Amino acid sequence: MSDPQLRVLAVDDVPAILRFLVSALTAQGCVASSASTAEQAIELLSQQSFDLVVSDINMPGLSGLDLLRAVKSKQPDTPVVLITGAPSVDSAVFGLRHGAYDYLAKPFSAKEVGALIHRLREDRQPGQGRVGYPAGLAEDLARKQLGVEVLLRIGDLALQGLAPAEFLDIVLRDTMRGLGGDAALVLLRNDSGEFSSSHHGDPELVKHLLARLQACFAQLLATDGRQTLTLSEPNDPRMALAALVPGVDGTMGVLCLGRNGRAGAFLPDEKELLLAYAQNSALALQKLALRETAESNLVNTIAAFVNAIESKDYYLKGHSARVSLYAGEIATVMGMPHDEVLVVCRGGILHDLGKLAILDPILSKPGRLTPEEYELVKAHTEVGDKILKPLGFLCREAKAVRHHHERYDGKGYPDKLAGDDIPLIARVVAVADAFDAMTSDRAYRKALPFETAIAQIEQGVGTQFDPVAARAFLSVPRARLLEISGYWAASLETVAAGG
Repeated sequence: MSDPQLRVLAVDDVPAILRFLVSALTAQGCVASSASTAEQAIELLSQQSFDLVVSDINMPGLSGLDLLRAVKSKQPDTPVVLITGAPSVDSAVFGLRHGAYDYLAKPFSAKEVGALIHRLREDRQPGQGRVGYPAGLAEDLARKQLGVEVLLRIGDLALQGLAPAEFLDIVLRDTMRGLGGDAALVLLRNDSGEFSSSHHGDPELVKHLLARLQACFAQLLATDGRQTLTLSEPNDPRMALAALVPGVDGTMGVLCLGRNGRAGAFLPDEKELLLAYAQNSALALQKLALRETAESNLVNTIAAFVNAIESKDYYLKGHSARVSLYAGEIATVMGMPHDEVLVVCRGGILHDLGKLAILDPILSKPGRLTPEEYELVKAHTEVGDKILKPLGFLCREAKAVRHHHERYDGKGYPDKLAGDDIPLIARVVAVADAFDAMTSDRAYRKALPFETAIAQIEQGVGTQFDPVAARAFLSVPRARLLEISGYWAASLETVAAGG
């Protein structure tokens, strides 16, 4: 019984070599198909199966090594033979280690093609095993698995309470890891039409990505977010790929990934994954925006409630608002990032939340509190912490609520923490709270003069107060302290704007 004809796909970008290869294969009784690019070959592979693929390594666009990976993905039992010139021998050896059946060195003869086909037919005989056993299949499956894992992770990130900047930072790192990039870049457009960028990886490649995005932006917009766009230039070994990050009202931004020449071009499944990353990132960003709006509204509702309760008491009116603004000044002087300053400000607004559970006659008592009454007042730190505990997104602010009466020397309450064991946000709010308490009238005493209160803060450095936070407070201009002292109420927007 004669051996069935072998179906062979020949791939080379040089027409003369491709014609010679097809002729040599046909002379060996093979049914030969041809493609001049790896992309055309991948398209043919999606339409029919082959018994052998013979491909040049160095081609424009996807290389022979990229095609090898695609074959092992689509038809893992199909053997692949790589055609190599002298400079590409290392690439051919790499291919052999990752599932290639053999390689032909240029210039090759019809006799060498015949020997190759003869060996292939022998290997296909019963008892000889599976000739195309994919040595690189495990690697390819691991690559795909990682790519899908990253896709799922991007969706999950939206549920973790991250700030948008932190979310994008993780997305960029995961995109590089999931798709094997050397640099990644995301551009986002705000409501004013201005773009901001975040990036990771090779700085020179990032510059190249920005330049290519600028040159190809109109083409990218024309994709309407339905496909990725290859940004690579002819004869440039660097590979670049971009996908739109769609928004609710038009384009929100762009996700771009780049590879240096040694990493190879992007395979079709990698292009699809980048598009999916961009689309998932858009959904996650929308969730984050909605969450931020909801959280901000909730914080403002609580702050308004605190302000309303305080406004009933002449001696407490505006206290939390002023503590919030003082704390924001301290955090700014300490060099905290803007996002962390806002967290400190929110901690200041909420720090006395637990006092809502304390009876008004105790809070406004003009004389000395009894030991029992004092213990009730002290409990406001723990009560406020319990109120905020179900609101996970306020976990950092809750530390200010619970610990703003701890002392740096460990003699405070409720947990007698000392030094750096006290959360930083609480150390900052403690200074702001003490200063406003001293410079405000109370039922049991008159407000202290500014300079007297400032001197007491200075006296408490290293004992009652964290030295860094206290010294930061002492460097705030007196005019700004005086301005804040006049506030009776403040919302989160007031605080975010610096008063």
